[in-house]
Amino acid sequence: MMKRLVLALGAVILAVRPGSAYVEAIYPLQQVLNESEVVAEGVIEKVDRQNHTAVMRVDKSLKGKCHYTHIRMNFGGGQAWHPEAIRKHLVVGAPAIIFYNAGRQSQTYLNRFFFQLYGDPNAAPDKAWWNFTHIEIRMNRTFNGSVPELSDLVQKILAGKSKAPPPDAKVPPMDPAAMKALPAPGEAVDESKLPAAFVKREAKIGTPRPADAPAKTAPGLKAEYYEGQWTALPDFNALKPAKTATAAVIDNTLRSRELHFGLRFTGYVQVAKDGVYTFYTISNDGSKLFIGSTEVVNNDHHHGAIEQSGEINLKAGLHALTVVYFQEGGNTVLDVQWEGPDLPKQKIPAQALLHAPAD
Repeated sequence: MMKRLVLALGAVILAVRPGSAYVEAIYPLQQVLNESEVVAEGVIEKVDRQNHTAVMRVDKSLKGKCHYTHIRMNFGGGQAWHPEAIRKHLVVGAPAIIFYNAGRQSQTYLNRFFFQLYGDPNAAPDKAWWNFTHIEIRMNRTFNGSVPELSDLVQKILAGKSKAPPPDAKVPPMDPAAMKALPAPGEAVDESKLPAAFVKREAKIGTPRPADAPAKTAPGLKAEYYEGQWTALPDFNALKPAKTATAAVIDNTLRSRELHFGLRFTGYVQVAKDGVYTFYTISNDGSKLFIGSTEVVNNDHHHGAIEQSGEINLKAGLHALTVVYFQEGGNTVLDVQWEGPDLPKQKIPAQALLHAPAD
């Protein structure tokens, strides 16, 4: 970690400017593990707030052989608001995990966030002090659960029983307000009321939606074409379609003219893995996307071609899908995309779209 962490947090660029915050990108957990020669569990054993020091007792090595029985940390310096913010979270008895390399450049995980320490590789282990530099304000996108959860995940990854999660760019970075609002170790934690920087996407979005179980399906979606003039999406249930068809994909090719028409697609989308999925609609004019009765994307009203998105937590399997669209003026544009676990952002493919055929 960690030579690049000194200059650039791997794919992570760390640029410090006088009087301003530095800039980070996201550092994947797998890369942290790969570049760490030692990963060890510990617990905060002593805190001296007057002298700005703390001691972490090392209890267990998860990777490599830890050179230390204790990590002595100096919090007298550091960047911007970071030294003041971290002191609240240095609590005797708090668990922590340290990741470090031969140069004694490290990441330490404490109370749902990473911070960086530098130790003297030439000092005897019982004499060495590690100096705090900063809280990694965007590494909460790498992982933001509890220390025991991270320890369990690291052990599974190292044993080949699990894969490291990808970084989540949608999680807001930590800031002074988030650090102040984060409960200190030992305080009661309500996961649903944590600052946004520490809320897991699954918790924020809710419990996974169970898959639907239609009796019979066929490829494609049911597509209905309507003609009319609107400035917002109409109630298609109150209208009679000018024609219907089975659409292999979601687009506007069923139209009979370039202006003043609407489309509704209904059926199912096949989800391969449990997890949080992001759906996108790009439309001119308005569009919406529903999973079951839940409105996931709202891109309504008369406007040029713009993209809107929304997230939903889904179990693997089939999920009822509805996409509605209208075209009032300008270019006719309709595209629907998605991304999710091990699924890069892309147009929803034909093989993932099905419908219940009429008897």
